[in-house]
Amino acid sequence: MGELFDRIDELSGNGSYPFHMPGHKRNALLYGRKTSSAGEAFFSEWYKRDITEIPGSDDLHAPSGIILDAMKRASDLYGADRSYFLINGSTSGNLAAVSAAVRPGGRILAMRSSHQSFYHAAMLRRLDVVYLAEETDEEIGAAYGIRAATVEKALAENEGIEAVFITSPTYEGFSSEIGKIASTTHRYGIPLIVDAAHGAHFGFSECFPQNAVKEGADITVMSLHKTLPAPTQTAILHLKGNIVSRDKVEEFLQVYQSTSPSYLLLAAIDDCIGLTAKISGKSSEKRPEGDLWSLFYERRKAVSDYFAVNPLENIWIYDHFSKGEVSACIDSVTIPEPGKMMIVPADHSSGRQLSEYLLKECGIVAEMSVPEYVLLIFTVMDTEEGYERLKKALIKADNDAAKWIAGRTRESVKSFSTDYGKASIPIWKAAESEKRPVDYAGAVGLVSAEMVTVYPPGRPLFVPGEIMTADKLSYLENAAAQGCEIRGKLAAVVE
Repeated sequence: MGELFDRIDELSGNGSYPFHMPGHKRNALLYGRKTSSAGEAFFSEWYKRDITEIPGSDDLHAPSGIILDAMKRASDLYGADRSYFLINGSTSGNLAAVSAAVRPGGRILAMRSSHQSFYHAAMLRRLDVVYLAEETDEEIGAAYGIRAATVEKALAENEGIEAVFITSPTYEGFSSEIGKIASTTHRYGIPLIVDAAHGAHFGFSECFPQNAVKEGADITVMSLHKTLPAPTQTAILHLKGNIVSRDKVEEFLQVYQSTSPSYLLLAAIDDCIGLTAKISGKSSEKRPEGDLWSLFYERRKAVSDYFAVNPLENIWIYDHFSKGEVSACIDSVTIPEPGKMMIVPADHSSGRQLSEYLLKECGIVAEMSVPEYVLLIFTVMDTEEGYERLKKALIKADNDAAKWIAGRTRESVKSFSTDYGKASIPIWKAAESEKRPVDYAGAVGLVSAEMVTVYPPGRPLFVPGEIMTADKLSYLENAAAQGCEIRGKLAAVVE
């Protein structure tokens, strides 16, 4: 295991008695519970090692020992000047990054398809948000990555921008021109913040783009749990250069993270970093037999190649291999990275039904489904058996299309990534205003008072302050009718 876990194991098993938090006192209270022997063993081992800040365990918010050493291993691996462990996910990292980089009431340039955590930061800091013009894919409606020329144009046309916020890669796997964008922002003397929640695996193989840290981003936030072997909620914030104050970053990390961090999650982060370094040949430990990154790429490619030769009739695959040359040098702005696959129903509107079919009939659990497509995530931890199950499941779903496909004529996909509507009033002001609930028909033309998203991925369809348009409301109503999870409620600002 990782060094941090080994230290926790030592501290929790040294015979000392815990007259301190947590209240379980390193014992799993299982009396009266109906649990399997496996469950009992799991909780017993979990509680035993769930310690807090005690002598020898260090402190996440003022690290000077084992946690500082663990964070140094992470910064060495990714090429950062300083790395910070996040136990509140990338959400806390995005909140801290934006807060540290932009003064209250300041202006920030951002992708409209940013995660809701970005908008929460904008609300809390009362920021003026200027949106980048985004290109979208005509086939599935997903937003592409951002090109440097787009950022250059926006900075030239908008005065007073204090930072640029980019999501790269996106949920669907599209990357932005981070290196060129960083050079552009630095010429303006402002920082580039990259929400790389889905890019923790970048930079370790030619199969993937370089990571945002080494591309020059000032702050990069990564969710380890999305694409690397780490438990949910584990993430890292990387700091590079001195445009953003390190003291400010650390100040806001204390604001947005728990003062009682889970040492089990901290240990898991360190273990993930160690394992990633090992399988990438960046550790003093012997690399596992074979290159897992190359094996991943070969297995991934084999699935797409199979369906390229044996095309399905009612489903088609949209991914890295179907969109361009099989090369590490392809245009990653418009071609997704190998870890993502979109399964698109022929009618472009039965994604939710296809996802439910794959789950109930084939035991395949998708990452996300929207009317246009089903999104799958692949990592180095996927097995050969998993790939074979997927291949058989897609063949079965194609043959059984009459059971799940809506059968409507394929319509052109409507894109909303660049159609973000008219910002009537600032985000923060709308969010703090008096509001009233509205229905789909009655919302047209009114100013949204809430953030409304189809979740996942958590990119808002409406943000507070925007005028709600008929096309977006129709899309939202259709998504809700198909069973997609809608977060936030339709509400209008009382003017």
